[in-house]
Amino acid sequence: MANNSVKNIDSVIYHNVEDLFTVIGASEESIEKLSTAPYSYWRETFKQLIKKPLAILSVIVILLIVLFTIFGPMMKSYRVVSNSEGLADIFTPNQSWSADHWFGTGGNKMNFYKGLDLWTVVWVGARLSLILGTVVALIDTFLGILIGSLWGYFRRLDPIMIEIRNFVNNVPSLRLYFLLMAFLTPDFWTIVFLLTMFGWIGLAGFIRNQIIIIRNRDYNIASVTLGSSPKAMITHNLLPYLISVIVTVVSTAIPAAVSSEVGLAFFGLSFSAAAGDVTLGQVLTDATRDEWMTYPYLLIAPMIVLVPLTVTFFYIGLALADATDPKNHR
Repeated sequence: MANNSVKNIDSVIYHNVEDLFTVIGASEESIEKLSTAPYSYWRETFKQLIKKPLAILSVIVILLIVLFTIFGPMMKSYRVVSNSEGLADIFTPNQSWSADHWFGTGGNKMNFYKGLDLWTVVWVGARLSLILGTVVALIDTFLGILIGSLWGYFRRLDPIMIEIRNFVNNVPSLRLYFLLMAFLTPDFWTIVFLLTMFGWIGLAGFIRNQIIIIRNRDYNIASVTLGSSPKAMITHNLLPYLISVIVTVVSTAIPAAVSSEVGLAFFGLSFSAAAGDVTLGQVLTDATRDEWMTYPYLLIAPMIVLVPLTVTFFYIGLALADATDPKNHR
């Protein structure tokens, strides 16, 4: 009797299950198929970046500036820099903006750009300043990452590197520049050397501190235990964690280098304008020798390029800092 009752209960349960569920089978392909696209760090970074309208506007402004540094001088076709033969297109000084001279002409008291078409002068100078800033930023970033990584991973380098940092922080850089320029020729690579001589130390110190913080985390200790080499630890475990910082530093280092060259030019430590080298720093410095209060366009013309260039690069750096942070990704 008991067995019959159990069989009846089993049949009822089985019958109810058949009524409630329909077996449709299984597909191995459906099981393996992902419901969402695989995570991609750089794709998510790009998505975060395009969500910022000001970042897109900044990129457009920088691209326009780069295009004008290439094609801007061709629009007026003026020879703006004296060469060894003294060739230049000289016009009446202190002409304000006009259809012929979109940025006006050089002031009467300017040493090197008197009577020259400032539209062409500014864009030629912006080209050299931008090239200089890019080269300096890349060298500073490379040295900062390399030295900072070794400094943070190998703690026995602390006594040497800390003394170097103390020397840099306590010796006025301008005085050191004056001393070096007394023995060096003011050409492109000399200026690069001056700006990169100690320009990397700030990034190196920051990376050193970050590596010290994350070096003893569990996954890094496990990697060392399994026999990972210092090179593998630095390149695969430590630096990828700092990618957002590195990208940000590269973008902000370019306007910083351009601004540094402006400072060098003001103290006569930059390129030789008499030899035909033009930078935004030299144009601004030469404009301050003239009556720029009476002729404000002399300063406004180079600032039209320098200010947007600096501001947009810095804003892109801030936007990249947020976009490359994995915490802001999905």
